[in-house]
Amino acid sequence: MDTLEWALQSEGTVCLRLDLAGAGVRSQARMLAGAAAALKEEPGQRLVVGHVRLLPIATILARRMHCSGISVICHGSEVWARSLRLRPSIERRLMRQASVRAVAVSGFTAGALVDCCQVTVLPPALRPSWFETLVNAADTAKSDGDAKVVVTAFRLGSWREKGMPELVEAIGALGAGDVRLIVCGNGGASPELLQFIKPHSWCTLRPDITDDQLALELAKADLFVLATRTRIGRHARGEGFGLALLEAQIAGTPVIAPAHGGSVNAYIEGVTGLAPRDETTSTLAATIRAVLDDSDRLAWMSERAAEWSRESFAPQSYPALAAERLL
Repeated sequence: MDTLEWALQSEGTVCLRLDLAGAGVRSQARMLAGAAAALKEEPGQRLVVGHVRLLPIATILARRMHCSGISVICHGSEVWARSLRLRPSIERRLMRQASVRAVAVSGFTAGALVDCCQVTVLPPALRPSWFETLVNAADTAKSDGDAKVVVTAFRLGSWREKGMPELVEAIGALGAGDVRLIVCGNGGASPELLQFIKPHSWCTLRPDITDDQLALELAKADLFVLATRTRIGRHARGEGFGLALLEAQIAGTPVIAPAHGGSVNAYIEGVTGLAPRDETTSTLAATIRAVLDDSDRLAWMSERAAEWSRESFAPQSYPALAAERLL
């Protein structure tokens, strides 16, 4: 949302941003009241909703304040899940309204909504300062010595869903101790996570990492791996896009993407990265080894990853695209 706010303002759009301050009905009521007060003197505005769970509030607000329409951003599993509960069915019904424009972060997420409504695609992007930090970090030398360095990054509270057990098992299966794993994450590490990592001396955990530190870890690594597990149905989960894949490539590091999900839009298969054909540990290990064992290929993919990601996701081209898709 920081990036979208920057993009729209860059196109001359006056933005008023309201963030949900906490969970529950009371917090949503406060958001509704605050937005209504702010829009009282400015009727006819368009609402951009950052999460489908806020669509009911936006619908009420749009009717009360005579807004010109709603654009709702759909990320991933929050719209993939199929549930018999009342709220998700209400949200999907609201998305069918003529005044609502559904905007997905990837073709995969758009496809998941094809039976619900028409969807346009607006891929994620990086704010200019973060983009430049990653580009500058790419000048850092890659890991030296005999060991290759694999890095992954995610919210540490979701370490199981992000496939960390499978990634650790896959790297352990490579043997010979010639591969090290760096796990970067925001948020603290739970006792369960610390206990899981403890037996693996080649695995290093970097909790509560800053942006500058993350950029350096991405740039120094030989390979970035995101092994998120993709599930459909009532408890759906997975990557709608996989922004960390893009960040790694901008820092000059090729990627291994999840086997399934929306990450196909975040890299070029066989050029800037690879994806295993399935979610088994053995296939993930073989995919990692195939890249790390070929130094020439690894260097070539690193160059292509930096080149493609910086050209395709250059910040200066994003504001016009965001304004077109959202407004």
